[in-house]
Amino acid sequence: MSKISKPMKSAQDLIEHMKSKGITFNIVSPENAVRYMEDNNNYFRVASYRKNYNKQLDSNQKPVDKYINLDFGYLQDLAIIDMELRYTFIQLTLDVEHFAKMDLLKAIENHNEDGYQIVSDFLNSLSHNRREHIESELRQNQSSNYTKDIYNKYSSDFPVWVFLELLPFGAILDFYHFCAKRYQSKQMNNRFYIMLRCKNVRNACAHNDCFINDLHKNTAAYPAKYIVNKELSKIQSLSRDSRMNRMGNERIQELIYVLYIHNDIVTSMKHTEYYNSNQLITANFDFLKLVIDSWFSIG
Repeated sequence: MSKISKPMKSAQDLIEHMKSKGITFNIVSPENAVRYMEDNNNYFRVASYRKNYNKQLDSNQKPVDKYINLDFGYLQDLAIIDMELRYTFIQLTLDVEHFAKMDLLKAIENHNEDGYQIVSDFLNSLSHNRREHIESELRQNQSSNYTKDIYNKYSSDFPVWVFLELLPFGAILDFYHFCAKRYQSKQMNNRFYIMLRCKNVRNACAHNDCFINDLHKNTAAYPAKYIVNKELSKIQSLSRDSRMNRMGNERIQELIYVLYIHNDIVTSMKHTEYYNSNQLITANFDFLKLVIDSWFSIG
């Protein structure tokens, strides 16, 4: 029999529990909070954002288990902001994955590879276990409605442009690192280590993990990378102390890495000047921009 240390509570019980912790219900009523936790989000996720708030202190200046200036409405809003962050960053990381493949193909072409030998060389460079794992991931394409035809056509001898389309992001990064070393490219090597962290964000988005439920500094396992800090230091309104504090948070650091590598590697741009002479298109674009800026302004 499994040991249950915390029995499951109803939404109403959890409201009373939050009240006992000093969480108020001035913005969202207890009744609406119950409905929110029953229909929209669970307590475990919503309450996790409380880590961003301080606790009251006793007479000896030691924290007690009651929060300061924390309303349920704040927790609910942070959960919504977190959701919107995931939707935004999954798109950014998919862009990075695509352009990492484009960067690889460009480098391979520039070094006059034939497109087949490099795949063989890469697979032969792997440890036995890692090669088996990647080959197993490739075989999974056989059961995919989207990739089984291309897998079956080329499985006897993958050209690199097909190989890259069938690999998951983690294996693409293995190949990227292999090519960075093969071509002795410092730029590719730097990009590889940043994209490793980008993969973490992509996976967190895909698994619906929370990003902003712990924004405290000094949670990052490693200092921010020099090339990213160098770019951040160019932002005049961002002080050194603020930069160091924010980049000392593991989650914020990884989100910034995504923004950095997206700015560095993604080359597609929208050319609004193409439509200057088309009043129908520009008028509708301007209308949409006006409404979005008005209804969804930040601040």
